[in-house]
Amino acid sequence: MKRTIAILSVAALLFASCDKINPNEYTTTTGGSGPSNWENFNVQRALVEKYTGPKCPNCPNADVTLDAAHAQYGDRLIVISVNHPTGQGEPFANQPDLRNEDGTAWDTWLGINSIPAAYLNRDRSKQYSGSMSDIVAAIGDVVERYPLCGIGVTATATGDSIAIDVDVEFFSTIEGATTLTLALTEDSLVYKQSMPDGTRQDDYVHNHMLRDVITATFGDDVPLQGIAGEHKVGHFTYHLPDIEPAIVLSNCHIVAFLSYRDSRKIINSAECTIQ
Repeated sequence: MKRTIAILSVAALLFASCDKINPNEYTTTTGGSGPSNWENFNVQRALVEKYTGPKCPNCPNADVTLDAAHAQYGDRLIVISVNHPTGQGEPFANQPDLRNEDGTAWDTWLGINSIPAAYLNRDRSKQYSGSMSDIVAAIGDVVERYPLCGIGVTATATGDSIAIDVDVEFFSTIEGATTLTLALTEDSLVYKQSMPDGTRQDDYVHNHMLRDVITATFGDDVPLQGIAGEHKVGHFTYHLPDIEPAIVLSNCHIVAFLSYRDSRKIINSAECTIQ
């Protein structure tokens, strides 16, 4: 089933049309504070894209590192796990296939040749690999910075329809066009995984798995001027795709991140559970 984004209210458009949604399918309001339960709006977050696979024996070590980083940095760290499209990223027989076309496009653009591999805020100057012990300090460096913009996201489900609000406010003036990407991730997916000791664990728990990109694969254009003090709130409705394994909303998060359009480097990001 093709994903759709539906209109919520009549207001000035913030996001320009791209390949997955039409210009009349989302709206924004200028200014306003957004929902009152957005926490830590004015902080810098680190988003780690981890490229992994069920047949990758070294990938669990990367999970241990990132789990420890989560314990240290809390909600200032966001992780999206993407299964590599070939080789060790392929599923075992009779196991769920969590690869998808959006993740494959990200993987190809980043030039992932072996897994585990990760990038931090899509800074392509440094790829992290193996156990990724060096990524923890790098995350710390990112989250201590003063943010160029604040971003917040909330999501509320009614059946298979999810209402999403995204708030963006610039604290400093930036140069260059920007894009907004919305993605759906899911935790607690249990399937087989090759382990570092050469065994295979049948009930390995996979978290932060990319299940769908709601916007265009690399985000939708945001015709903001990027001027300090500029503030807009976007309102979206997202209908869950009909994919296997079926999505369990209680295990899911919505991830939102604002990027520079040309470099695709992430400016700031936010994540929320689905209420």
